[in-house]
Parts: sequence; C-alpha cells; structure tokens
Amino acid sequence: MGRQRLNVQAPVARLFAERWSTRAFDAEKPVTAGQLAACLEAARWAPSCFGEEPWRFVVADRFSDEAAWRRVLDALAEKNRLWAQNAPVLILTACVPTFSQDGRTNRWCEYDAGQAAVSLCLQAAELGLASHQMGGFDVEAVREATGLPEGWHVMSVTALGHPAAPEAAPGPFRDLETAPRSRRPIEDIAHAGRWGEPWRPPAACGWEARYQETAAEQLPWFHEGLDADIGRALDELGLATGRLLDLGCGPGTQAVALAARGFAVTASDISETAVDSARARAEKAGVDVRFVVDDVLDSRLDGPFDIIVDRGVFHCFAEPEAQAAYLATIRRLLAEGGHLLLKCFHKHETSEMGPPGRYDAGDIRRLFADGFTLLAARDSRFVGPGNDAQPKALFCILQRSAD
Repeated sequence: MGRQRLNVQAPVARLFAERWSTRAFDAEKPVTAGQLAACLEAARWAPSCFGEEPWRFVVADRFSDEAAWRRVLDALAEKNRLWAQNAPVLILTACVPTFSQDGRTNRWCEYDAGQAAVSLCLQAAELGLASHQMGGFDVEAVREATGLPEGWHVMSVTALGHPAAPEAAPGPFRDLETAPRSRRPIEDIAHAGRWGEPWRPPAACGWEARYQETAAEQLPWFHEGLDADIGRALDELGLATGRLLDLGCGPGTQAVALAARGFAVTASDISETAVDSARARAEKAGVDVRFVVDDVLDSRLDGPFDIIVDRGVFHCFAEPEAQAAYLATIRRLLAEGGHLLLKCFHKHETSEMGPPGRYDAGDIRRLFADGFTLLAARDSRFVGPGNDAQPKALFCILQRSAD
C-alpha cells in the first residue's frame, strides 16, 4: 500500500513501513462493521495515564448514515474535502482534559488520544485499509456536526477506507500518491543522554532496512551485468585473473559478472539481506563467489587482493573520520601494485537524492594521496533500473603504491 521509504535507518515491522496517509480512496467499497470494530478495539487498548482512556470517537459512515457523514465532510477544509469525499468513513477523535475521579487537569489527555488514534490507523493498515488523519477543519463546525459536548477537545478527523489506485486521487494530489517518502534523520529527533548530543543508529541498520523493504531490481543502484566502466578498465589494464574484492556488493550483479570472467571473487556488504540475495544470484548463475557480511569502516576481511571494485561505497562517506577509516581498510586489503576501481557520485551531480559524498578528480587525488596513484579519472553515469535520470558519476582507476 505504501510508497517507498527513502533515507531508511533501521528495519521496522511491515506495518510501519507500509502505512502512509493516502488521498486515494475507493468510494464504492464500504468498510465493514467488523473492520471498524477491530480498529476501534485497537484504539481502546492504547495506553493512557492512570488508565484514564480520555479519548472518544464519533464514527460517521456514509454507507450506514450518510447524513452524519455529510455533516462531518462539510466541516472539513475545502482542500481536504476534495479527496476525503471518497473515504466512506470519517472519524472524529476527541479527548476530555480532566481526570474523571477528581476533576484535576489531565495534561496528558491529548498525548493519550494521539496514541489511541495511531493504534486505530495501524490496525486499519493491518486489515489492508487506508487512513489519513486531518487537522484541517472548522473546529466549531465539527463540534456541531457530531454533537460533541462542551469541554471536550476536538483533536482530529480521520478518513478511513479501502485504498484505490493513485490516479483515483484528485488531480492536485495525484503526484503525492507515487512520490517517495522521507523523514528527518534519527540524529535530528533523538538525543543521547542529553539534549544536543545526537543518538546515532548503526549504519548497518539502514542498509538492512533498505534491502528488506525494496526488491533488488528496484534499487536505484541495481545494474544487471558488469558495469561498462569496470569492464573497460579491466580490459585496458589487461586484468583477467587474480583475487578480487567486490566492496559493497549489494544485489551481487557485479560479483557474479566478475566471477564469470574468471576472477577469484570475494564479495562483501554491510547488509546481511543483501549478501543473502547476492549469494542466491550467484548460485543461480552457477558461479563461485565467497560472500561475507562486513563493514568497510571496521573490516574483518583478510587480504591481500589484486583488485578492489567499489561501485558506490566511498561516496557514502562525507565525514573525514569515515573517509580515513575507509582508506585505512583499502590500504590494508589491496596488494602493492594492485588496482582500485572506484565509481562514485560526481561533484557536478546536484540532485538532493543520493549519497552525501560528491567528488571530482582533484578530490580523489588529494584524498588518496597517501598510498595510491590516480591513473585515470573519467566522467560517467550511474545507470540504474527503468528510465530514471542517470546521476553524474566519476570513475577512477587507482594503483596501490609500495609502502
């Protein structure tokens, strides 16, 4: 149901990964009473301060009470009415700001009502339904439309129904139905022990999430067969055999193609799911590749290798500390006189999508000055699946100097 998540940083349950707020509902398909009951039951069991359960819901179902549904719909902001008119159910969420036992102010009532509302939405997603919470409405009109008593806080209106194809969304919202989703990084929303100290997730978690949620063939860096830049470099250098490391092998297409050429290939990736997928690809192709789960910044691999192929790892590192750790690993693993075939995003690539590191030949020469000679640097492109734009790339051939 959900659109692809970008900048993922950890694997999550399918329910969280796929839930999103659609604006494309099937107007002809009702939500059954049983489905509504399940959603409300999930909300009923949400946690609350002192077990107060300060939330209340008013359910307006077009198929059972069109007049009630129409009153709530008419109270929505005009922009929301454009798409919410296709949702068969509109649910008001409200809460009472005082404790029932002694009348004291319950400053957690809105927090608790939010927990109940998201429980309702997650249960809807589990049932294959779609939901979209709204804050755009006339508060007093909603209060009047639902008969909500004075003293209760109007919190939100949630549209609920069966999802429809993206083109079912009204014109102004259609592109939103297929656009990828993104969020602030964890470092922006979580602090470690004290405000201002970012909590940083392990890098492996993000890559694992990406490979778990997206089919390999749909990943933007997927390339069936050997990358033309890599093949051309091997031919120019006259390299046809030797120990080769495919660094950050991902789906394993490069490792398979290189093994088919006759190299003794070791392929590593930080994601266990990626390695499992690559291993299956190699087995299907009938080639022998040694696959290893490994982090280039803290590598446990043993060298030396005659060739290291890096198609899209180095540009993931923009911080000097990470770059230094990467370089230390490459220096340790690459044999003297060995070659590093490096493909990364070019500094001239201005798209906001993609890795943080963008380089030109001068950057590579400077960063790899200790222990490497830059033999060639060429402007290129990253060719991915489909007809998507091909990001500008820099392909470099470096040789390991003698210590």
